[in-house]
Parts: sequence; structure tokens; C-alpha cells
Amino acid sequence: MATIKPFKPIRPNPLYADQLVFTKPQAESVSGDYTKEGGLKPLKTLLETGARLRPETPEGQTMAYLDIMDTLKSLLEGDQLWREEIPGIYVYEVIHKSYRQTGIWALTSLEDYKNGRIKIHELTFADSVRRLKNYRENTGLEGSPILLTYQPTIAINRIIAETKAGQEKSALGNQNGLHKIWKIKGQQEQEALIDAFAKIHTVYLADGHHRIESAALSGYKYISSLYMATDQLRIEEYDRVVIPDTTIDKATLFQKLNRNFYIQDTTANKPVPPKEQHRMGMYFDGEWYHLLAKHMNTPFGVEFLQEQVLSKIFGITDPKTDGRLKCAGGEKALEEIGALLQSHPTAIAFTLCPLTVSDLINAADAGQILPPKSTWIVPKVPYGLLIHQH
Repeated sequence: MATIKPFKPIRPNPLYADQLVFTKPQAESVSGDYTKEGGLKPLKTLLETGARLRPETPEGQTMAYLDIMDTLKSLLEGDQLWREEIPGIYVYEVIHKSYRQTGIWALTSLEDYKNGRIKIHELTFADSVRRLKNYRENTGLEGSPILLTYQPTIAINRIIAETKAGQEKSALGNQNGLHKIWKIKGQQEQEALIDAFAKIHTVYLADGHHRIESAALSGYKYISSLYMATDQLRIEEYDRVVIPDTTIDKATLFQKLNRNFYIQDTTANKPVPPKEQHRMGMYFDGEWYHLLAKHMNTPFGVEFLQEQVLSKIFGITDPKTDGRLKCAGGEKALEEIGALLQSHPTAIAFTLCPLTVSDLINAADAGQILPPKSTWIVPKVPYGLLIHQH
């Protein structure tokens, strides 16, 4: 089951939204031109990343959080941000260049997480949880929701369709992506939706393992959540780059890899984005290779890479803390890998075929916990569309 309730978010004034919110459906992208006179920085910069730039000392963090809260107050008083007065549940839709995704945005009871009614599939980095917990406890802000998924239901689909057909929407975006929000504010409609979610048999955490863990540790009762049915989700590649601290001998590396893989050269030495579960790409010493699993019935992917390659060959036994391991995911994965390879010429990259939504659900149902950063799940909701403050 899923225990949801309406909330009163902080929202950007439409006159300033194109400056305050990331609008491209990739978390790192910034839309607003805040270099122009009178322009504003994005909310993610103003209300979140500023704390990361301060020294991690009690004094540095205290000043960072005071600045964030002063900035939030100034944006509210200056009418750049609005605080909703009537609680609502929201229909959210993101339109990409070739597809769209739609879901329900509400608050979720953290008791569902603590009691195991929300199934998870990934480990978390302890340091990331610690930093998020600090941020939450000092600001109470959630600039973007966790992402939950469930098997599609007729009742929820009907409410979404009726809301989109009968309610006014707000929209924000550009040529790279468009975000639409409809507010469900009628009590009868909200209760129907709450009841429909309460009847869902199982809910899965798709994205936001660090955020939900930090919120639970902070003692909060609810967390901002976007629910998307399994037929709405998309999973993209999440690759690995090893930055070795000693020189790696090619002959020795290939001998060890040959235990599990057939190694093949690539055409024109182009990057390898695998499309099959039993293939990986590898970049080593200026060359790209295909790695084909010798045993096709062997479970393959990030877990196999971790156990058979990263751990056994490179000694990276704890991917949560080992500084030699970097992750790159989403549509910019190969671009980020290229930047890492340029700055670290001895680095070795491994590209993976993305998991499917069925893989994610099967892993969660089996109680299987994958290594951190195993899935890059779309959508990545821009910071600041609807801000929940505890």
C-alpha cells in the first residue's frame, strides 16, 4: 500500500520560473540566463549547492544554512517564490523530445519506508546520507521528490486523465523538455486518489534512496514523492570509471578478464554503449573493446561487474567509499566518461547495458540489494518545481 496526502508547496512565480528552475530533463542542465542584468541564479544553486561550497566545519556550515534560509525568505518576500495556501495533490508530466511521462506528486508517509512497505533495490553511500541529513535538518527543504513506481491501475489512470482534461495547468520548459503541473485541490478528488493508492499492493523506490534514508533518520513523517506507474519509467545506462592508483599492465588485465569474457576490438575505436545484457564496453589505454560474457546464463550487469571485475581485479571491495571508482549515468554518461579519461589518462571505463524496469522490480521483490548507482532512472525532476518544506 501507499500512504499519501496533499501538501502546500513553495512554487516559483511564473515570471521568474525560467531563471529559477532547471528545465532540461537532465539534472545538471541549467536553463535560466542569470548573467543578464537583474537575472537570478537557479534555485538549486541558491538553496542547495551553496552549502556544499562552504568548508565542512561547524562555522562554515552554520553560515551556509543561514544564507540559504535568508535567501529563501528574500525570494518569498520579493514574490519570486509563492507558498501555496490550499493543500493539493498534483499531476506532473514531463514531455521529452520523443516521449512523455506522467505521474502523481504528493507526500508519502515515511512509515511505509520504515515498515518495509516501500521496497528498495540499491545500497546508499553513508557520506551522501550524512550530508543530506544535515541539509534537511537545517533547512527542512526538499527541492525535488523521490521517485516511486507501482503496477498501473485503472483508478489512478482515470483520475490523471480527468485532471488533465478538466483542470488548468502550469507549464515550464524549452526546446529540450516541457514540464506540466495540474493541481488536484477538491477534497473529494483527493480522497479518491488517496484511497486508490492505499489499495496498491506493492510500491517500489525507483530513485531517491539517499533522500528517503536521510529523511527517515531526520525523524520526519512525510517526504515529497512522485509516483509513476511502471509503464511510465525509463532506465538509462549507469557506467563505471576506475582511476587506478598504480599502473595497470595490459597483458595481466586481459588475462584476468579472459576468465569471464571474450574480448573483441571495436570498429573505428568508437565508444561502446551496450544494448544486450551479456555485453559490456571497456576503454583501456586509448582503445575501446567489447566484452562478451562467456557464460550467457550468468546474471550480468553492474553487480557482476562489481563482483568479478572491480573487486577481484582492482580490489574495489566497497564501492560506497572507494575513491578510485567514479560513476557516470544518463544521457551525458559518455560525455562525462570522456572528461574523466581526459583528466586521468590511465583511467579504465566500463559501459553497461541499462537494467529494465522488470529487472529492478524482480531485484526488489527478491530482497536483492544492488551496488550504489546501479540505475539511472528517468525522469529527473528539476529542483524547485514544487518545494516541500518540513
